[in-house]
Amino acid sequence: MSLPHRQSIPTRFPQEDNPGGIYVHVPFCRTRCSYCGFTSGIYDPDAKVRYIRSILREIELYAHLAKRTAREFFFNTVYFGGGTPSLLDPEDVSRILVQIRSHLNVVPEEITLEMNPGTVDRARLSSLRRIGINRVSLGIQSLLDSELLLMGRSHAVADAYAAFRDLRAAGFDNVSLDLIAGFPSQTLESLKRSLDSILDLRPEHVSVYLLEVKPGTRLHRLIDAGELPGPDEDLAADMYETLCRDAKEAGYEHYEISNFALPGKQSIHNLKYWTDCVYIGFGPGAHSMDGRTRYANFRDLTDFEKAVEAGDLPIEIKTKLTPEMRFKDALIMGLRLVGGLNLELISERYNVDALQFIKKTVGDLLDQGLLRMQGEILLLTDRGRLLSNMVFSRWV
Repeated sequence: MSLPHRQSIPTRFPQEDNPGGIYVHVPFCRTRCSYCGFTSGIYDPDAKVRYIRSILREIELYAHLAKRTAREFFFNTVYFGGGTPSLLDPEDVSRILVQIRSHLNVVPEEITLEMNPGTVDRARLSSLRRIGINRVSLGIQSLLDSELLLMGRSHAVADAYAAFRDLRAAGFDNVSLDLIAGFPSQTLESLKRSLDSILDLRPEHVSVYLLEVKPGTRLHRLIDAGELPGPDEDLAADMYETLCRDAKEAGYEHYEISNFALPGKQSIHNLKYWTDCVYIGFGPGAHSMDGRTRYANFRDLTDFEKAVEAGDLPIEIKTKLTPEMRFKDALIMGLRLVGGLNLELISERYNVDALQFIKKTVGDLLDQGLLRMQGEILLLTDRGRLLSNMVFSRWV
């Protein structure tokens, strides 16, 4: 597949020929989970009003800049993440969607809203359904009350089951459930109990996240103080292998390192991150990649608010990309897909000899069995998925 007329390092950006995705960050929670390192604060009605006013203005400011600089894109997904987006009233969600539709070129095929059990009832769910939410990601995390308590979650197991029943009753037929693996005190047996219960519910999608202990979190402080044990990497590996096997046996496709779906129910929005598409984020702490630049918004709501009131986009960090930087990002994100990365296609996309680049930068990892070639497809092996950060670090 090595083609001598192609460059060894990418020198051009690809064409943006696929629809992009819009991410909306909602920075409020009822409580702060012990492991959470995301941009969020405790819900406050006054802060919510300021947030809604500011994000509507941000969307308008972005649209004007995109038009002025000829960097307008077509979008077909909207994803409300957090935080806990389900703390917003349906009317608030509707105002944001109306603003997006009014100012951006978007025909949403998928509109996802993250929810926590205990934050919605059937009436609110029906309202969310009516305004266009057609996919829900429900943060269950565990189906054992003892583990939920240690995680600092604000719901109980009974709330999780009730939320799932209410989603079905409200007509939601595309529901993803989240599960955390590797939490202190969690055992292989307790994880399997939660997983078996989730698979019995038959959600369309399951996301499983191996615990990352992030500095500054309450969990990090508890582990540092010796009050909780640190992560057990061998146990986490056993958990991951069990999750992959059991989900596959239950009819779920393992399509990305952390994600499993029934046929045709992959997350259209999240696939954009893994397939080198443009994504634009709105709200405090939101991240964007517009093809030429990566940028992150102010995390603090006050700083975010001040920027948009002054007529500026609330960007705190901006990184100008080179074709090589973006190419490496595409390799990292594409390899997260269990189906792998087509080196011929990415070679054409970036006018680069991708196979030679792979041999030069990670050829030894092919020899070590962390990566493998299947025709033109480069894939992580089962062992490689467990050690994926070692692979990806070669391109950072």
